[in-house]
Amino acid sequence: MRPFFRKGFTLIELLVVIAIIALLIGMLLPAVQKVRAAAARMKCTNNMKQISLGNMNYESAYGTFIPGVSRNGCCWGTWTIPILPYVEQQSLFNIYVGFGGQGYTVMGNIPRYGAAPNNGISDQRLSIYTCPSDTPQVWNGGTLTMNSYVLNAGNTSLYQVNMPFGCTGGSTVGAIGCVSFGGAPFNWYDDPAALAAGGDSSPVDYTGGNPATGIMGKPQTIASITDGTSNTLCVSEVIQGPSAGDIRGFTWWGGAAGFTTYQTPNNDIAPDVMTGGGCGGASITGYATKPKMPCTLTSTASLARMQLVRSRHDGGVNVGMCDGSVRFVADSIDVATWRAAGTSAGGESLAIP
Repeated sequence: MRPFFRKGFTLIELLVVIAIIALLIGMLLPAVQKVRAAAARMKCTNNMKQISLGNMNYESAYGTFIPGVSRNGCCWGTWTIPILPYVEQQSLFNIYVGFGGQGYTVMGNIPRYGAAPNNGISDQRLSIYTCPSDTPQVWNGGTLTMNSYVLNAGNTSLYQVNMPFGCTGGSTVGAIGCVSFGGAPFNWYDDPAALAAGGDSSPVDYTGGNPATGIMGKPQTIASITDGTSNTLCVSEVIQGPSAGDIRGFTWWGGAAGFTTYQTPNNDIAPDVMTGGGCGGASITGYATKPKMPCTLTSTASLARMQLVRSRHDGGVNVGMCDGSVRFVADSIDVATWRAAGTSAGGESLAIP
């Protein structure tokens, strides 16, 4: 009679089983990562749709789109504040005081984005302002949050004039090297004094005076979007600055709250021009891992102040149009098509792939 016992695994059999399990995990992991990436992109798309529709609801209430920046242009409010009631954040909106200097006559009495009570908003990590594909950051090691979404300031620079400054005879997509400003759904630094001597020799941000006297960020009417709301970009993405001092994505501040379509999305050669802010040490030459994020602080007549569209989605970026629709744009989009999408009154024939 045979003895009754349970035969165990041999070492070779155990190694074979472990190898099979490892192989299955290796095959499954990319699929899981793709599902996660798709879910993050869908959440990002939904955020943009809410922002685009929030702008349209604001227009229905006030007869204009939201201001890209408040009339001071810098530090007393950007579009991230007036849109709050239209993205289900009325209680936060009620906290904010002194938007654009309103209600104040003395400069020193006006709370900025980081001062109480306004930091009760800018310290918040708002889901609707955060793309889940990106890594949440805070500004320069503090408590003020960085964000993922920016509004369309047109096809040239945040100064919203032809580039290079003073050029003529070109087109909105760049004929003969001159890119003509073709309008934008959101105004930025449109003070003529800002254009003196190349654009950065004058106090463009009114940081030395009373912001209540500024004339920047004048809201646009829907009638001014002559290219059509379905053909004009409203909102897109940026990557939150991943190193200390990198101000990109700090949308509480005027210079980081908008984007232009002068250069194509996720461009790893053309820099963001973050004049008045900061690039962070590693950002100036780009990061070792993709996507690279070149940056400079120097604004010139031929490469003026601008922030480009960037994301961590594979192959492209999400964009929200002025009619509330959302699309995915490939990094390989033709620069002429991309510039045309950034204009609100350029008169181009637009067909985003």
